[in-house]
Amino acid sequence: MMDLRQIKQFKSGVRFVALSGVLAVVSTGGWLIYSQTFNQAAQPLAVRLLTVKRGNVELVINESGTVELGGQQQLKSPGEVTVDRVLVKVGDRVRVGQKLLVLRNPQRQTNLENQQLEIRKQQLKLTRSRQKVEEAKEKLAAAQKELKEPLNQQFLIRKQELILERSRQKVEEAKEKLATAQQKLQQLEILDQKGFIPANELQEQKEQIRNAEFAVRDAQSVVNAEILELQRLQAEKQRPSQLQDQVIEAQSELQEARSSVNTDSSELQRLQVERESIQEQLQNNIVTAPIAGKVLDVQAKDGDGVKPGDVLLTLGNPAQELVNLQLSTLNATKVRVKQKARIKVIGPDAKSYQGQVKSLYPQAIAPDDNPGSSRSQSAQAKVPAIVQLDEPTGTLIPGSQVSVEIIQEQRQNVLTLDPSAIERSESKPFVWIRDDYGKAQKRPITLGLEGATHVEVRSGLRPDEHVILPPPETPLKPGIPVVPQTSFPTPSSNISPVQS
Repeated sequence: MMDLRQIKQFKSGVRFVALSGVLAVVSTGGWLIYSQTFNQAAQPLAVRLLTVKRGNVELVINESGTVELGGQQQLKSPGEVTVDRVLVKVGDRVRVGQKLLVLRNPQRQTNLENQQLEIRKQQLKLTRSRQKVEEAKEKLAAAQKELKEPLNQQFLIRKQELILERSRQKVEEAKEKLATAQQKLQQLEILDQKGFIPANELQEQKEQIRNAEFAVRDAQSVVNAEILELQRLQAEKQRPSQLQDQVIEAQSELQEARSSVNTDSSELQRLQVERESIQEQLQNNIVTAPIAGKVLDVQAKDGDGVKPGDVLLTLGNPAQELVNLQLSTLNATKVRVKQKARIKVIGPDAKSYQGQVKSLYPQAIAPDDNPGSSRSQSAQAKVPAIVQLDEPTGTLIPGSQVSVEIIQEQRQNVLTLDPSAIERSESKPFVWIRDDYGKAQKRPITLGLEGATHVEVRSGLRPDEHVILPPPETPLKPGIPVVPQTSFPTPSSNISPVQS
């Protein structure tokens, strides 16, 4: 049997052999890993190269807006009326003042006829008041003359007789006018029964008869008064004190007659103003074009009943095309009047049109509340703005949506680069370039204006120089071999070839 010493030596030898085997395996694995890594690092990395070109860099604000024509407006109903005739159709060109619709309001026409009748009555009343002024003047002049001259009873009586005779003649004249008016009324009644005359003409004739009857009674009253005056002169002898009273009375009558003239004149003016107002309302029943333009929409038809404020039609001037914008408050702070803009129809291969900012509202407008509901918490106030196209296109459809680019700042004919090629992980921006040995190297650059799709490069690059677009799956390091992707294709890669 082996002694204890031999057993210990045997165990030590076994452990040595085992340890030597493990070291050999580890050394062989490390060499294999190193060899594979070295071979992989030596494999060139396929990268996409971008070419530095000259071009334009812009800083723009992107918005969407609604197309409308210059002076576009909705013409609304002036009141509760009926559409009698629509004189235009959609697409018609109209001139300023051209009749577009005829409305009908029978009540206003009746009001105008009644007002005309009231004016005629007031004119007759004013004429009579002026006659009274003249009569009062004559009476006052006569009383003053009699007061100055020696009293002659017979002369006064004779004069009163002449006055009485004239007054009676006025009665006969008034009766003749009344008879003539009555005869004409009979003729008009016959014509009215046959439907040959309007009803208001018969009514006016009846009014003339009433005025004529009033004139007869008035003239007869004057005659009665003159008879009493003649009887008084014949009954008693005139005294100077009585003549003085007559002068005072005549002065009072003259003043009263003049006051009546003023009152009647004011009332006539008031009635005429009311008539003008009614006529103006009737004129509103004819809707005319406020601008020269094009009919964009007609919402009324012949015979329609419309309420005040109802839209009848829409007009616009095709010589001007505008885009109505609703800017966010953030964008509105960057927009100025006369800034250039590009307008495009929303869709593929859309043509671009040039324009500029025409107006910018001075304050933000909150959205209207919806009836029966509270305002949305996310609703944001907007700032209205208008962009006008430099030249009308004739193809943009009013009411359609378009995209608008408002140019804040622009650099023309400068070196440009795609923003994805620029690295900003260090204190100064840099790009990766492929040196003469085919290895990736860093190059610091100085940037200028930065747009959404292009960035201005002020220094660090030259025109037509190639810049590496860093691959997202493999980070670049200085000295790594790289080849253009076109000369080292990889089946799984989705990166496009070099841009020229």
